[in-house]
Amino acid sequence: MEQYFNNLRGVAGQNSLEQRELWTDNTIRNYAFGSTFLGLIPFPLIDLVALAVIQLKLIAKLSDYYGVNFSEGKTKNIIAALTGSAVPLGLTRAMCSFFKVFPIFGHAVSIVSMSALSAGSTYALGKLFVNHFESGGTFLNFDMEKAKHFYDEQVKKGKELAESLKARLNKTNE
Repeated sequence: MEQYFNNLRGVAGQNSLEQRELWTDNTIRNYAFGSTFLGLIPFPLIDLVALAVIQLKLIAKLSDYYGVNFSEGKTKNIIAALTGSAVPLGLTRAMCSFFKVFPIFGHAVSIVSMSALSAGSTYALGKLFVNHFESGGTFLNFDMEKAKHFYDEQVKKGKELAESLKARLNKTNE
């Protein structure tokens, strides 16, 4: 992460680049980890609503840290546009949620798939907004075209993070 502006607002402006990276990485990982449990929600589509709430809270926390006025409406539009632009990801999440209507097997498939997708998407959104805020961005100058490519790259990294967390949890439970 590169610092483009020395005049960051909020708490971020009082911290070094290293401190900001540590805080933002921990915050994003915590929210991504928390979103992995959404696969356990037994009702279709409620997990998707819960994911949107978690992601909104993450972005609100990041915007507060960077001293950027949070806009829930703009954030919802950005999330919808980004997750919708990644059509395979959006359809996969909807299918994972839908599988819950099938007892046992469908729910098991949904738990595993939804967990990784939720973590990947949450991680990607967090990294995207940190990058945007670090470069002096606000909700008013958000460039969707630039964001789409960055988001897609970060989703892959987020899925890898989810897999590594899952592997660590499995080792702990053995």
